[in-house]
Amino acid sequence: MNWKAKPLGSCIEVFDSCRRPVTKKDRVLGPYPYYGASGIVDYVDSYIFEGLHVLVAEDGENLRSRKLPIAYLAEGRFWVNNHAHVLRANDENDTRFLSYMIESLDLSGFITGSTQPKLSQAALLSIPLRLPKLAEQRRIAGVLGALDDKIESNQNLAEVIPSLIDAQIHHALSDGSGDSIPVSKLAKFVNGGAYTKEASGTGRMVIRIADLNTGPGASTIYNDIDVPGDRLAHFGDLLMSWSGSLGVYVWVREEAIVNQHIFKVIFTNFPAWLVHNRLNVALHDFRAIAADKATTMGHIQRKHLDETFVEVPNAKLEQLNHLCVPLWNRFISAQLESMRLAELRDALLPELMSGRMRVDEAGCLVSEALDEEVADV
Repeated sequence: MNWKAKPLGSCIEVFDSCRRPVTKKDRVLGPYPYYGASGIVDYVDSYIFEGLHVLVAEDGENLRSRKLPIAYLAEGRFWVNNHAHVLRANDENDTRFLSYMIESLDLSGFITGSTQPKLSQAALLSIPLRLPKLAEQRRIAGVLGALDDKIESNQNLAEVIPSLIDAQIHHALSDGSGDSIPVSKLAKFVNGGAYTKEASGTGRMVIRIADLNTGPGASTIYNDIDVPGDRLAHFGDLLMSWSGSLGVYVWVREEAIVNQHIFKVIFTNFPAWLVHNRLNVALHDFRAIAADKATTMGHIQRKHLDETFVEVPNAKLEQLNHLCVPLWNRFISAQLESMRLAELRDALLPELMSGRMRVDEAGCLVSEALDEEVADV
């Protein structure tokens, strides 16, 4: 294996001096992504970078926890604040490959600061790498990029489908024939339990709000405790976080235990696609309630399920079911596909970046995975 050792600084161009932070009150909304340490934080009316670059987090807790990527690609026209390093490969290297390489590394020895972790430019540029030739870099990046492209396509689909369902419901309600009901009548809301306490470290995953937002990671808790069936989440179940980061989620992983800050939503009177849609409509009110100083810890209470009303198209449910059930099934399958492909990418990443796996072998695995996902649709 003819991979050469060299520091990252000899492989890239650095554009940190071009970064410009803009406070939120001074930003003007526009079409261009505004990037920070962990991705897009806003959209603005102008840009300072153009073309493919790799952004690397400069500071923040995520440098240690790695709940989100610390190296990611930005393409097209965009703005970057002072919390992310801006890099581009030189003529001998591939930018996309370097993004994957940096993401695969253990950077703990290069991060300083106990309360506010920081990856300085000097430390970043000194990171030692072992790199193949440019052609091989491009082949590796192409294999991993095929997975990321499909994941992005699925994510876009999962964002569009709820809008399509919303349009169908809105049209059905436009003649005023809907019924206004409290959220509590949409489904049965079962509160999870405090299952992270005295956890065994084995058994089933305990779903916390952090796990809903970023997926399981190093801090995920497991427990082999026996719990009631209505506190277990299975594939396709709907979960609602009622504390902190309020949200509605579809569970697409293996059986897991629901923690105390989450409702398991059990469908009783209405189909899943309608409950999901109406809960997302109600979230606007729930977030306003949680932000009110009358509540603590940014949460809603069970009584708010009784006091918040949504409209449902009772008279047209059968007709809407015919239209929305296929959309709902595709919505779930897109998320499941993305999860499976992300797991494959994360498994291949260290093997390819270390040279332990040949590109052709990885390419066959990726092709099989993508063909399997297409066959499942």
